[in-house]
Amino acid sequence: MKKIYLSHPYGGKEINRDKARRIAAWYRKEWEREGKDYELVNPLDVLAGCSTRNDEDQMLGLAVELMRKCDMVLFAPGWRRSRGCRYEHMVARKEGLPRAILDVEISA
Repeated sequence: MKKIYLSHPYGGKEINRDKARRIAAWYRKEWEREGKDYELVNPLDVLAGCSTRNDEDQMLGLAVELMRKCDMVLFAPGWRRSRGCRYEHMVARKEGLPRAILDVEISA
């Protein structure tokens, strides 16, 4: 199974978590329809329980460790304005992880 990490802006805003969930749901549905054996890893969900116990930099460190276990990174709209996403992009590039940019919002 190919694991694809979703890099999505968060900034402590629940609306961003909802946007990431919509993107994840859309991709999961499309991959299932196409018969692809992909797993989308959404760190905003995977690490949700950790956020009350860790500060922003610790959370970013946990997210990067999660990203390193994936085969590819998908960057959601707005990633260039997010400190965390820019850091994930730098790490992915440095470590040779394939990257793709999602240029359009997924609304449903």
